[in-house]
Amino acid sequence: MANSKFPAAGASQAQHFSEIFPQLPILGSDRAIWTGISLEYHRQPPFETSEYAIGSHMIAINLGQSFHMERKIERKWETSQVLPGAIGLCPFNLSHELRWHSEMNLLSLNLEHEFLVRSALELFNTEQVELLCPMGFQDPLIQQIGLALKAEAQSDGGGSRLYAETMANALAVHLLRHYSTQGHRKLDGKFAMCPHKLRWVKNYINDYLERQFSVDELAGIAQLSPYHFSRAFKQSVGISPHQYVIQQRVERAKQLLLQGKMSLSEIAIACGFTHQSHLTRHFKRLTGVTPKTLLKSQQ
Repeated sequence: MANSKFPAAGASQAQHFSEIFPQLPILGSDRAIWTGISLEYHRQPPFETSEYAIGSHMIAINLGQSFHMERKIERKWETSQVLPGAIGLCPFNLSHELRWHSEMNLLSLNLEHEFLVRSALELFNTEQVELLCPMGFQDPLIQQIGLALKAEAQSDGGGSRLYAETMANALAVHLLRHYSTQGHRKLDGKFAMCPHKLRWVKNYINDYLERQFSVDELAGIAQLSPYHFSRAFKQSVGISPHQYVIQQRVERAKQLLLQGKMSLSEIAIACGFTHQSHLTRHFKRLTGVTPKTLLKSQQ
């Protein structure tokens, strides 16, 4: 976790991405009289920023195609495949650098620190706010809030101040509960996963079964720390996330096999296995027969 209290020496201070990116935003909420939150919509070419820190809590939502993002925090580079709808958080005054290698369509929500502090006082009775800084995770509620504010900014007159502040309040509470150090401490001792969060994770796994998942990625979708996610998932499903993914891949392979439209090697890749023998090994372990034996029995 990065310390976001002060920017590192040499980092430029910026209020919005428009001061960092090479092109001006396509849309902004500057013409609206909003309180606590502002919005920018960007379409940016490949670029590498210098070191900078944002003067607000920044929530970025990918509204375009998938792309690779590299981020440097505390002298360490991390790389993430940013899928459509994926989200990245950057706490205020956190010094970092970014670079990406293809066009990026980004919606940026900028939440004022003082606004978040007021919510923290009501929620946790403290002014000490520390947000986490995950990148490339899925969160349907944040995405919905972002799209609603974007539509409001595009409306005649620049959008309702009351509506924007209501959305900002909902966003602040959500961030504090699920993406702050205070919120994560309150998760200690809870082991089962909420049914709707479990459904998000299962749907995501099945939608992208050909990909190689990481615990961090799946934990981000469930809005949990990696440690708590692994425990909560096993408590709810009865097996580890890795075992569940293998089960789903074998089940998908069985369906494709019986359709008879793909070769065994093609099915292996389509289901996320590294090669045909990798599929065969897990297929036999879970079903008791090899894929070829299953095909013969159907004939």
